[in-house]
Amino acid sequence: MILLFTSPHCAWCDVVKDMVETECDTIGETTRLHEIDVERHTHIAETYGVLAVPTLVSGSQSLSGVPCSDDLRSFLFQSIAGRPLDKDEDARSVLRSARHKKFRSDERRPLVKADSSLREKARDKERTCAEQSEASCRH
Repeated sequence: MILLFTSPHCAWCDVVKDMVETECDTIGETTRLHEIDVERHTHIAETYGVLAVPTLVSGSQSLSGVPCSDDLRSFLFQSIAGRPLDKDEDARSVLRSARHKKFRSDERRPLVKADSSLREKARDKERTCAEQSEASCRH
């Protein structure tokens, strides 16, 4: 199963969808492609770490933007090699997978409080950069 994260305003999303379907036909694979609108399903996009559309996700592999044919073919072969053979994949399995992935990432996320010395170093660096920027503008 491959997830294609799209947006209604994305001109390239349909191009990538056509590329995936054409490449799957070329290699003789019948992989299911599920389109996910990032504007309607933000929680799923956040769970998979999608920052741009179009983005293809399959298992732990992801591919953003419009890929060249070699990158797309490599992505598809990795997707095919890494998946269980389940013919009953549907949209509900995508949601279950997203919930499970989010739950597992929340378990592993450590609660870290920023050290005051780190905050002070960051402020010092910002001041230094600002001073350097002002000095360069005066010349």
